[in-house]
Amino acid sequence: MRRFLPALLALAVLLGLAAQPAGADPLNPSNPLRDGRSWPHSTIATKANPELLNYLGERDATRKRRLGRIALTPRVRWFANCKACNVSDARRIVSSYIADVQRDDPDAVAQLAIFGLWPDGEVVRGKRPKMSWSMTRYQSWIRKIAAGIGDARVVIVLEPDLAISANHGADGRTMPDPSPRLRKKMTAWAAKYLSTTLRNETIYIDAGSADWLYVDEAVKLLKGSGIKHVRGFALGATHYDSVADNVAFAAKLSKALARAGYRGKRAIIDTADNGTPFTWQQWNKRWGPRYRATGNEFYQFDNTPTCRSRTEKVCQTIGHRPTSNPLGPEAAKLGLGKGKPKLRREARTYVDGYLWFGRGWRWMQQGGNDSKTKGRMLRMATYTRFNK
Repeated sequence: MRRFLPALLALAVLLGLAAQPAGADPLNPSNPLRDGRSWPHSTIATKANPELLNYLGERDATRKRRLGRIALTPRVRWFANCKACNVSDARRIVSSYIADVQRDDPDAVAQLAIFGLWPDGEVVRGKRPKMSWSMTRYQSWIRKIAAGIGDARVVIVLEPDLAISANHGADGRTMPDPSPRLRKKMTAWAAKYLSTTLRNETIYIDAGSADWLYVDEAVKLLKGSGIKHVRGFALGATHYDSVADNVAFAAKLSKALARAGYRGKRAIIDTADNGTPFTWQQWNKRWGPRYRATGNEFYQFDNTPTCRSRTEKVCQTIGHRPTSNPLGPEAAKLGLGKGKPKLRREARTYVDGYLWFGRGWRWMQQGGNDSKTKGRMLRMATYTRFNK
């Protein structure tokens, strides 16, 4: 068996089964992601995992290798409440996902996003819709998810796009959330219930991104959404700004939360689709006029075109591989090189890790295996600056 061990270890790395760096960083000694447990990718070959379907169905070796850079990377799976989401089967679906992730290791970490605040979509006939679910119905759904998780080790991104309910800036004035208090109340209930019911959970509540909310807005949002019950907050779920900017924002937000009485709150940062980072303002300058003139979703922010070269800007590519080490070998590509000592210290202190909870290779970052996902996957993997 010993002579096969090197090959098995190499295969584990390829499939995302290798343990993450163990041992606490003295600047962030309580980081729960640095416990040495494995972060496997999902092997469920259904429309809920179109990345794997595209990978398994590809015959060309080069294209298959590029598709594998996404399909075989451990990612957060989203669980949503919508008309086509099998809400009544939430417990069974979550339980199946957990079992799949734990297929080789009962202590493996399963990564989930709970997305339940927008059952009718985030925009309906040009407006934000009211929350159509009652608190009772939302609570029932959350309980089913918790039952499906059981005692498994999980990392949860709670309510991506909760930041919409901050009603920020021009977008908040032209398209405000009509139910912000209810959505925050629901999130706060879920945060408390999950943190007291589950035994091996680490939860991060959505706080937008560095180019989205101001710090005081994010503090107010998180206070009303149950930040006191959880480990911290998630940045970059549906935005593409740089890791360096989000590190700086995480430091400011954590300090502001501490002043408000919520100490020790830490961040995770999405790196699934910001390999070539850009802000909303930069998108608006390049693609906004074209989107508004044509109405074509191909240019919409959630669907920003993928890069078609390694030098193109304001486009999407995959970013840094998921890790609990914010200063790995490719830190310089994140803007966290040795010439940035302040940012490097902030990354070690305030960031628990980089996870893939964005899905920029999917059409409008949504579910299902639409016809455009495969091409987006290939381009995002081909023109990334990051290694695997």
